[in-house]
This record gives sequence, structure tokens and C-alpha cells, in this order.
Amino acid sequence: MTSRGGAEPRYGFGSVLGWGPCSRVTTLVAVAASMGCNVYGLVGSNASAAFGSDDGDDEGGQSGAATSGAASTGSQVSDDDGAGSGGGGGGGDSDPVFFDVGVADWAEVCLAPSTTSCDHLDDGPWHALGVACDGFDRIETTFTGDPEALFVLEGTLGTNGVYSPREGERMVVLSTGRASDLPRSRADLGCDDVGVCLSTALQPDVQLTTLPPPIDVGRVHESKNCFDDPSLVGTGDCSNTLQEEWDAGQGTYDYAEMRLVAKVPEEADAIVYQFAFFSAEYPGFSANGEQTDMPFNDMYIAWLESEAWTGNISFDELGHPISINGVFLDYLDAESPLCTKDPCVAPELDGFAMDGHAGTRWLETIAPVVPGEEIELIFALFDMTDAIVDTAVVLDGVHWGCSGQPPVTSPAG
Repeated sequence: MTSRGGAEPRYGFGSVLGWGPCSRVTTLVAVAASMGCNVYGLVGSNASAAFGSDDGDDEGGQSGAATSGAASTGSQVSDDDGAGSGGGGGGGDSDPVFFDVGVADWAEVCLAPSTTSCDHLDDGPWHALGVACDGFDRIETTFTGDPEALFVLEGTLGTNGVYSPREGERMVVLSTGRASDLPRSRADLGCDDVGVCLSTALQPDVQLTTLPPPIDVGRVHESKNCFDDPSLVGTGDCSNTLQEEWDAGQGTYDYAEMRLVAKVPEEADAIVYQFAFFSAEYPGFSANGEQTDMPFNDMYIAWLESEAWTGNISFDELGHPISINGVFLDYLDAESPLCTKDPCVAPELDGFAMDGHAGTRWLETIAPVVPGEEIELIFALFDMTDAIVDTAVVLDGVHWGCSGQPPVTSPAG
């Protein structure tokens, strides 16, 4: 994601280089059978590049196996069985066989269930996200909000091709207005060439002054998060990213959430998903990272309840939540003091309702969980202070992975 300074910021406390439950795989069968150890794998496209491996489609949150082949001086590892004859003693049939098997000799692979698609089973939102497919033990799923705030979109959003489904053929739109309006063009919606195109007040008389439990915007500590101090888990927002912008607003309107309760596989210690954020609040009512005291600050929260983390898991590396005022937006499609491009155009937003407004590219969040535990994950979106001018998030590709690090959000591969 490119900031106005030209650098590509990361999101979150951690790194795309993650550590999680994996198995070392080796052709040395006798050695492997006697050890049964756990090792750690790589998560994310940037991490795998360092090992010369290929991520493939990168939607499983897993990297390919690192190429091995290291052996000590005087020994060889054959292509067939990992054993070879080495120098020492003059050669021949009596030469000793060296088994020099270090860490680099064994491939490191995350054994979490790979991402699967079950969009074809029905047109429901959870199957569109990849939930309750093979390898995903769903316990409970709920939606809260106006029914028009949720929409399952089949195919690509817009005409540029940037926003295609991350797995399968469908993805989910969650909106503070009519979600089905997002894929429609400005002309189809009857919008003028300039001005706000999406502005729907679904529940203008319903105001929340607190968010539904277990969401708690309060900071757990002034300087530490829950990865620094695990005793803080369960005492508030482990990320410490929500309170400042929440306090600047005056309650929420058009609140909508998708809530998932699921059991973590024993082979996984991370939950992974992908999203893109859009808002018609730009250019008229956004600070775009310049300030956090504007009250019209539509916000998206991904809240995780886990033994490893309780709190927001999607935020940028400066601790800004995903909101119109908090995060740097990739695509600015209108003139504004916040836009340094000339001209301020974003062809990525062509052909759908955010044409003339702003959005992020596809982003991926990886967050820690505990193998075998029951977790709760909430995708929540809401208007701040008033119920007008719509904001939307597109969600897809929920699956298990390996991490062992604090939550991190970065551009999706």
C-alpha cells in the first residue's frame, strides 16, 4: 500500500515472516520416524521470497517448501534417499556414510488446512467467505444489522479487474448503506458527475453509544499490547488502536456485523482473511491520516476473541484502525488537499459506486490463535456521528494459517 511519501507501509505490529505449528519433512525416513518434532513455517509472499520459494496463489496463507541440500564437508546427500558416501578412509565399500541433517535439510511447511472454496454450495455469505468448507469447523455464524447492509457479490467489482474474488467466484459486501449498491455504476445509480454517490441511512433512528460485547474499544495499556504482556488478554483492545478515534465520534449508526464462532484446528495457530475498504466520505469528510478528531469517521473493526488476542486485528503499522480518517487510502479518485497526485484519478475504482471516492487495495490480515481453542471473530462496520454517506468493506478468503506473531495486515499477494 503506497503512502503519500512513496513508501509502502505495512500494517500491524508483526512481520509477514511468521512462525507456527508445522512439521519438518525429510526423505531420511529413519531419522524422521525417530524425531517427531514440530517446526515453524513461513507465512506471506515476502517471507517466502527470501527462501527462493514460490507462494503459488498465496490464498492459503502458506509458503512453499524451502529448498534444502546443505551438507557438511566430506559428505553428500543424494537425490534418491538423502544418503551418500563421503571422504575419510580412502573410499570404497567400507567408506563411512555421513548423515549430516541440519535444519536447512528439511523443508518447512505450514500444515494448517489449505484454503478451499465452497461458493458453489449456495449463495450464502459464509460459504462465499470460505467458512464451513473443508477444513473449517464452523460452530456458529450470525449476522446483525439491516438486511440491506449485507450482499453476496458474484464476479469482479468494477471494470478495472482489481477487485476479483480471492477464492471461488463470490465475495461478501458489508456496508453502512445498501450493500447491493456498491457494484452499481454511478450512471446506474443516477449520480451526478461530482459529489457523493452513495448516501443511504438504513437505520437513522438507531444510535449505539457502546459497541456490542465482547468489543471493548478501551486500551489494554498505554505502551504494551497483549503480545508484549499476555496477561492483558481479555482486558480490552489488545491492539490499542480503537479508543482515540472512537472518542472523537458521537456514537454509531447503521451498525452491521458478521460474527463467527469456530474451532481452531490443531495444525494452525493463525486466522487469515482478506478485505478491501471503501468510503464515499472521501473527499468531503475525510482526514486520510492527517488527523483523528473529525467526528464523521466511519470505521471497520475485525475483532478477535482468542486466548492469544482479544481486540482489533486489522490496522496499519502506525496503530491507525481501518477508518476513513485513520488509514492511508491507496486509491483517491477526486481532487483534495490530501491527494498529492496530479491528476487525482484512480482507474481502479472505475465502473462501481466508489468511482469519484476512495478505497484501499486488497489487504490480508493474519492474527494469532491457539490450536484447538474455540474463537470468536467479528467483522463490524458502522457510520460515526451520523447515518449518511456510505462506507463499505469487501471480505473474502477466510482460512487457517500459521503465525505465532501479533496481528499484521499487509497488501495481499
